[in-house]
Amino acid sequence: MSIPVSIDTQEITDLSVAVLAANEVLCRGTESVLGSLPAVRAVHRCDGPDALVRFVAEHTVDFLLVAAADAHWLDAVRDRLSGVKVLVLIDESAAPDQFGDAPVPIDGFLSQHDLSAHSLWDGLRRCARGELPMPSAFARDLLARAETPASAQRMRTAKLTSRETEALTLLVMGLSNKQIARRLAISSHGAKRLVGSIMLKLNSPNRTTAAVNAVRAGIVEGL
Repeated sequence: MSIPVSIDTQEITDLSVAVLAANEVLCRGTESVLGSLPAVRAVHRCDGPDALVRFVAEHTVDFLLVAAADAHWLDAVRDRLSGVKVLVLIDESAAPDQFGDAPVPIDGFLSQHDLSAHSLWDGLRRCARGELPMPSAFARDLLARAETPASAQRMRTAKLTSRETEALTLLVMGLSNKQIARRLAISSHGAKRLVGSIMLKLNSPNRTTAAVNAVRAGIVEGL
């Protein structure tokens, strides 16, 4: 039975969401909470990559929520997730750098510990608006890692793709995601994913910190 949730769903509606997790309690719990959101039309629970492949082959999926422990499964479905926004459900042990080289771009992070109807809705809403939602503790961890003595060296050797380097240069110039998209002739969502990947690789919880860290590490010149 759906639990009424008092939230404003005017921004996005009629969502189809898939949940990928081996932990049945986490998977069923997330499915249940998602089902209580008025903006969510359908939720499908997948206990492995094969189940997800079968589902996305026959249905449109707007969001995929994947447990951090099972994020390696994304490699098996990377070619099937075009246009799907990916949110990772992290626990207290999750480290930001473990997602820097994820097989697919990550669109945001949600805390398993604080999972609720409101936190799920806030994550979906912010992600749809082009933001990169993440728990405050995760963001603080990113900042702490960026401030360690070895951080600049790690960032200098960060494996940025040529496209990410182009986007980073434009980011340092102060361009918005939409402006970056126009300059690179890609979609706004594609630009947002590039920026999100850059933020993770540079241990940066936001665009401003990513730009500062990039200049500080000598990856790009200040403009």
